[in-house]
Amino acid sequence: MLVDFSVENFLSFKDRQTLSFEPDVKVKGLEDYYLISVRDKDSQKKQLQLLKIGMIYGANASGKSNLLKALDHMRSIALRTQTEKNIQLKFIPFGMDNSGKSAMEVNFISEQTKYNYKVEFNTNMIVYEELNEYPFLTARKSKNVYKRTTDKEKRLPNIVFDKGQKVDSMTQRQLSIVTLSNETVLAGFSKISADIPALRNSCDWFSYKIDKLLPPQTPLHMIAAYYIDNNLIKSQSMVSALKRADFNISDISIDKKGSAKEYMQDVLESYVEGHKLTINLEGEYFDNNSKIPKIIIRHKTDQTEFVLPDSLESEGTMRYFELMGILLHLSDSDGQFMMIDELGMALHPELYDSFIISFLKNVKNSQLLFTTHNREFLQKKQILRKDALWIANKRSDGSTEMYSFADFNSSVIRDTTSIYNAYSIGKLGGVPRNSDDLMLYIEK
Repeated sequence: MLVDFSVENFLSFKDRQTLSFEPDVKVKGLEDYYLISVRDKDSQKKQLQLLKIGMIYGANASGKSNLLKALDHMRSIALRTQTEKNIQLKFIPFGMDNSGKSAMEVNFISEQTKYNYKVEFNTNMIVYEELNEYPFLTARKSKNVYKRTTDKEKRLPNIVFDKGQKVDSMTQRQLSIVTLSNETVLAGFSKISADIPALRNSCDWFSYKIDKLLPPQTPLHMIAAYYIDNNLIKSQSMVSALKRADFNISDISIDKKGSAKEYMQDVLESYVEGHKLTINLEGEYFDNNSKIPKIIIRHKTDQTEFVLPDSLESEGTMRYFELMGILLHLSDSDGQFMMIDELGMALHPELYDSFIISFLKNVKNSQLLFTTHNREFLQKKQILRKDALWIANKRSDGSTEMYSFADFNSSVIRDTTSIYNAYSIGKLGGVPRNSDDLMLYIEK
């Protein structure tokens, strides 16, 4: 589970900005739908309450997608091993100024233990790194596991474990030798056979509990098909979900044809006319030698029955199919964290609402963070929690600031005030600064 994430000097983030999944104490209501109770390994300790969903609003180019990219970059950099220490770390700092360092910090829960992980880096090396462990989930003070600094001249890491961790000197020395200056201690830990519980739990969280960012161009229906074909979700559950959304679908079957690369190219050509895109198929979901499922959808109306391949289905139907695949997967997962950029793309507002409500009702132990432009959902006051709603706002210097709808006091958003209206008129920020006259003048 993710507790909170902070980023500084990365893409559009200049100074430190934080997004939190901890519920705001001022916000009450809908706890059974929005909150997850995480049990401590000590049954006598108080459970930790976390939000299961986070929605980020903001104008185009406000930086809302960059928050997801930053968290995805931290996941990647925490695990990435390097072949040599001269390989540069590829990222874009704020203002494209490579003279400074970027910093990221995350609080997360793995194996019923709360951890704090910090990393600072520039294009050449990991400058600083730190892992801390909390004695219990609701504790505010943590105990250090290790601290790492890097000698800038010699490009050598210095890793110091807290004495309470009881890591023997041989293991510490081995870890210092295998960890290069441009990779994290967690990445170095994956190279050795020793077991250090705090590092193992942290590596497992970054490896298995936080999924890769799903950008708008991701063909998510291929992932949903993979779930069905490998019995990770039931096809009948998918059919039932689509029927409830008023699609006249009676059955879904999977037809395996071609390799992953061939199938992906077919998908891309059907969605992006005339443009060749390269997709990296090496990842959690597919490999180039596997047989990729194609989706055959059977429709039934009062007059007729017919079959369509996924390439001929409407964009809205396939988008809902994709989202239902994600929802059914997360409903069976334990502590999974997923990020989706532009969730509401090509989806009718009513189906968007249906997905959010279904997620809140059915997903018990997983979390979802996504960006959206769907303002209509803000009109559904009876199903909104302000601490789950976030705004990415672009400042005058081009940097992004993050804040929650719950940060506004009653003088800005009262219980009787329409959140939709307050956001739409720009009272909360996060909307485009257009002039009154939107007509474009073309100089001849």
